[in-house]
Amino acid sequence: MSTEQVQQNRLQRSPAMRCKVPDQTICFVDGHMGEYRENLEKDCGDFVLQRSDGVFAYQLAVVVDDACMGVTQVVRGADLLDSTPRQIYLYQQLGLKAPQFYHLPLLLAQDGRRLSKRDGDVSLEQLQSKYTAPEIIGRLAYLAGILAKPEPAKPEELLTVFDWNMVPKQDIRLPDGLF
Repeated sequence: MSTEQVQQNRLQRSPAMRCKVPDQTICFVDGHMGEYRENLEKDCGDFVLQRSDGVFAYQLAVVVDDACMGVTQVVRGADLLDSTPRQIYLYQQLGLKAPQFYHLPLLLAQDGRRLSKRDGDVSLEQLQSKYTAPEIIGRLAYLAGILAKPEPAKPEELLTVFDWNMVPKQDIRLPDGLF
C-alpha cells in the first residue's frame, strides 16, 4: 500500500489499536494439554485490542469479561490454545490474576476438517430433532473417552467418572454412524 493510500484510509476511518508486545516468552501449564510456551514477539507479534470500527477485539474482551465475572477456570477448544499467552500477558498488564486454562480437542468431520454449517455438517438443532439430550451427551462423552460405549448420560452422572486423563489431546474425528 502506498503512503498516499495509507493517508487516504486514515481520513476515512480510525486506525485499529494494537498491543505492542515485548520479546517475552509466556509459559503456562494447561490443565489438559500440559506445558505450553510462546514468545509473544516471535510467535504472534503485536495484536489488535480495538478494531478500526471501535469494537474491542477478542483478546481484550475475554480477559476483561472473565475478570469482571470472577472466572477462575476457562475450558475451550484446543484451537484457542495459542491465543492464551496473549491473554495471560494482558492479565499481567492489567494487574489481574489469570484463570486456569483447559483446552479440549476439537470434534472434526470424518475427513478431518472442522465441522461447519456452511459445509452441511449436522448442527445441534438437527441432532436435537433426532436424539434426546442424554443421547447426545452420552455419545459425545464416548468420543471424549469418558464412557466406554455411546449410551445416554446426564451431565451430573458424568461428573463422578470424569477424568482429564481419559480425554484425548488430539482432535477427534466423528465416526460414521454415531449420529
